[in-house]
Formats: sequence, structure tokens, C-alpha cells
Amino acid sequence: MVALGILVAGSLSFLQCYTNHDRTVEVPNVRGLKLEDVRQKFEALGLQCEVADTGYVDTFVGDVVLEQSIRPGEQVKTGRIVELTINASSARAITLPNLAENCSRREAEAKLRALGFKYLRTEFILGDEDWVYSLKVNGEVVSSGTRVSVVTPVTLVVGDGHVYDEFNASDSLDYTYFPSLDESHDSLLEIGGGETDIQSEIGTEAFE
Repeated sequence: MVALGILVAGSLSFLQCYTNHDRTVEVPNVRGLKLEDVRQKFEALGLQCEVADTGYVDTFVGDVVLEQSIRPGEQVKTGRIVELTINASSARAITLPNLAENCSRREAEAKLRALGFKYLRTEFILGDEDWVYSLKVNGEVVSSGTRVSVVTPVTLVVGDGHVYDEFNASDSLDYTYFPSLDESHDSLLEIGGGETDIQSEIGTEAFE
């Protein structure tokens, strides 16, 4: 009798598993829900979930589901695993690549956006047009290798297309002109009306 009871129980369990194997459920929309609530919801439906990636949206709290691998409303078999992307509790920090004196503004912006930086600004200085001369964070120049949060604004210091004028306008004020001896002699001739007149005046005054 005991053996018969075990056989019957095993048969019922097999039938239940076989029936559930072909059962499908509708995947719910879990975006914006806390991860713990999503686990309970999926468990009740016979689904499983696992965290596959993290992101960061500053308007959401941590551990909130941002994306799901199976679209809401899709019919799947029970036991199916749904991969989730959840919101991190804080923005991740990324190492700044070597951009200063190494690429154009367009190239730098493309590289930073690909890394996840969202807030890029531009500051223009005299120099080659759109050439990146340095990067600033919070008003301070930073070097490559510095770790910066992806939600922190990064300023690209680029050239405005104007070259530096090497001539200093104040240079003319510092320059003093000294006439040569010949020029001084010619000036005296013009003022006195001739070399003979000058010598005559000098001689006359000397004998008076």
C-alpha cells in the first residue's frame, strides 16, 4: 500500500509538471518597479528574473527596473528567465580618455557620449578651430585618467579659429628711436639753412 501511494503521488506530480510545461503566461510590464517587488510578481506567475545590467537615471531611486529583455504583453512559457536592467544607486564614474591636444571637438564629443557622459559644454579660446586644448570639470583643468561621474558636466576647451597675434600693440610704446649722426647733421642743416650759415653764426657769436 505504501508503494502504491508513492507511485500515485509521483504520477500526479509528473502530470502537474507536464501540464505546467505547456502553460504560457503574459509577461507583465515591470519598468519602474523595485527589484524585490518584481521578483515576487514573477514568482507568482511562474517566471524567473535576473539582473543582467545596470544603468543610471537621476530621476529614479536605486534598484528600480529600467529595462526588461522580454517585452510586456508577450506570451512565454512558465519558467522563462527575464533579464532586467536596474537603476544604480549612484552614477558610475568613468576614466577620462586622452582627448586634450589629441583630437577635434567632434571626435571628443563622440567619445565622451559613447562612454555615457550626458552633459557636455564648450569653452572657446584663441587657437586652431575646433581643436581640443584641454578639458575642465567644475572649472578646473583635468588630465586624462581622471575618474569623473557621467552626470558631471565636462567642458571642452577648444580653439575658435583665430591664431595668436605675436605683435604686441604696446611694443611701439617701448621702442625709442635714436637718429644716426648723418641724420642729425642733415637736420641741423635744414634748420640753419646750410653748413656755412651755421659756422658763420658760431664764428660771429664767438667774436662778439
